[in-house]
Amino acid sequence: TDDEEGFVSRLGTAVCWSIVNAFVFIALLLAMYMTSGFVDLRITVLEPWLVAPGTPDVNGDIITVNTNTAAAAIGFFDPSLDKTPAWEDVKNGYASYAIQTIRTSWMVYILALLSFLGWCLMTIFAGIGMVSLPMDMISAWYNRPRPIDLKQFAEKKLQLKKRCEELIAVGKETKDKFKTRPNRFKETRFTNKFKKMVIDLEDEMSVLNMCYKKNEINPLIPWFNLIGGIFCAVITISWWLQLILEVFLAGLLGPYLSSIFTSLSGAFPLFGIVAYGVFAFYILIACIKGSITFAGRFFLISMHPMKLNGTMMNSFLFNVALILLCSISCVQLCARAFKGFAHSSAISQLFVTQVEYLRYFSWFYSSQVPIFYTLLMFISLFQLIYALVCMCCCAKQQAETVEDAMKSLRRERDT
Repeated sequence: TDDEEGFVSRLGTAVCWSIVNAFVFIALLLAMYMTSGFVDLRITVLEPWLVAPGTPDVNGDIITVNTNTAAAAIGFFDPSLDKTPAWEDVKNGYASYAIQTIRTSWMVYILALLSFLGWCLMTIFAGIGMVSLPMDMISAWYNRPRPIDLKQFAEKKLQLKKRCEELIAVGKETKDKFKTRPNRFKETRFTNKFKKMVIDLEDEMSVLNMCYKKNEINPLIPWFNLIGGIFCAVITISWWLQLILEVFLAGLLGPYLSSIFTSLSGAFPLFGIVAYGVFAFYILIACIKGSITFAGRFFLISMHPMKLNGTMMNSFLFNVALILLCSISCVQLCARAFKGFAHSSAISQLFVTQVEYLRYFSWFYSSQVPIFYTLLMFISLFQLIYALVCMCCCAKQQAETVEDAMKSLRRERDT
């Protein structure tokens, strides 16, 4: 064990394993970079000087004009002329398509890897959070604390006390059970479910004290939740429309939000930047909310809620790591969804031109079947349907007794 080994021995073991892991990681990264660190760009090649009359163009029409003469007439080949040929003058000429392969830099490749990992999390967490964030804020307004008398307070407090005692008893029983029959997956899932029940119990106790101490009820907070929930719902719907119009329909019906951002920037540059930032930061907030909702429903990961004056340090670290990992994919999402506003910017050239056309990575960002964008929309809409069905048709009734409230927890432990 660690206690039996000396400090030097433990330090040497840690250094050795760190070197081995670093070597394996660097070797794997170099192998991936050497095999897939290429950008395959599909380009259009215009060759009017190579085409004679009678040759079909890219649309299948027969060319009747000598393109050499036409090109010379507009000064296409004369560098001494300052006149630049218009697109209308050359677009009907002969055109061919080709794939130009470019070696990308290792920094861009690492950025693409981080963005890919961020997308794997963001499609799940942001898709869930875009729906659960506005619905939970509106639900917080609907279930806002209301004043109660001493009798109601005593009855509810007694119920919470019994639940607390039951949770303590179940926790002690489970500790002995997993010592004799260890099962890592069941233990992790049970621990996460147990933690959620403890957090719910703490929240109920906090709300109960607030209801009894009428002076502690802030009447503005519930209405702030209502206004914030409506605002978040508008942002979510706007994101859905923008993804449908700009990503799935390739801008055929108009840029929508991009034109709004451009108009705001025309009025005052800061307005467009702020509006763009609101939609970007909303995705990151939705990721945090989605991770909490996902953890509280499937119990595959631990819950890390953010509470004012009540957030644990590990929850801070988890959510900060989640934001850092999803921020790169969030930037890529905004660059693609708002490419009319971010056109010709450095970030657009980086993500839309390079990262999305990296070899093998392009399968997930393809304009024909954008896998990540499709998953984001599908999970978000599925969460909306699931939440509405649960709210309207399948709402769970609260347990009538304390024993009934703990049955599911014990079943989770014993199965």
